[in-house]
Amino acid sequence: MPKSFSYPIRPSSPVSESGFPGHPLPVSRRTLGFLKEALHEDIGRGDVTSNLLIPAHAQGEARVIAKAHGIFCGERLVREIFKLVDPKVKLEFCVHNGGKLRPGKIVFKMRGNIRSILKAERTLVNFIGHLSGIATKTRQFVGRVKKYPALILDTRKTTPLWRELEKVAVQVGGGRNHRQGLDEFIFIKENHRIHGDLKKLRSHSGEFEIEVRSLGELWEAIGLRPKVILLDNFTPKEAKRAVEIVRKEAPGTLLEASGGITFENVRKFAAAGVDTISVGSLTHSVKAVDFSLLID
Repeated sequence: MPKSFSYPIRPSSPVSESGFPGHPLPVSRRTLGFLKEALHEDIGRGDVTSNLLIPAHAQGEARVIAKAHGIFCGERLVREIFKLVDPKVKLEFCVHNGGKLRPGKIVFKMRGNIRSILKAERTLVNFIGHLSGIATKTRQFVGRVKKYPALILDTRKTTPLWRELEKVAVQVGGGRNHRQGLDEFIFIKENHRIHGDLKKLRSHSGEFEIEVRSLGELWEAIGLRPKVILLDNFTPKEAKRAVEIVRKEAPGTLLEASGGITFENVRKFAAAGVDTISVGSLTHSVKAVDFSLLID
């Protein structure tokens, strides 16, 4: 059975420039297992260089600095990594989730065993770099359409096993999440049409979303009474026409634009009057934010 329909219909919560330290970056059992595997991938049987050169009892301080502008994401993840590596390492965050980064900005400081800090270094920098890249790109898209009521959504075009983390990074950037997985709600796409019987939707008691690729399919979809109609690869002009039709014929139906959405054209889709705009590139082709960990 599908879960309750959870398509985002409310505006995103505003994010202050200082961030929001309480943001619930998920640390499910699956994610914790993922972190353990990531650490094992890097550490293997042990950090042979540090074990040779650095005394086991050596204590000191270190800091992670940003090397580019962006939006930070990963505070809770860093805390969980050190719980696994060495819970005695003390952390002090200068930038919280959602906070702005600039080159040279200290993001957080560490105090504790130097070997432990170096064991965690590469894994934590890889994680926060990728997640901060997603938060940064999302914030750019959200800012691009801020004068319109349209929400920016992510998609399921995520890195395998990273979805839980990547979708929170989208939230940190000010975006909203489309469905987490296939079990969340019914969403009829192009490939369901070939062997699927759309007439079954007429007797379906729950809410659903349906993708359309033309105005002809749009009229068909209106007759099925969906909660959401996704306009797939429409031009902004076509999207505007679809909005006019749906607002007249099915005013309670939400409209989503998707396919071919770029930073250059997203504002035109927002101006067309759609409710949401889903952007696959928020997660599938993001540039990581560069960070460095330096021992003091």
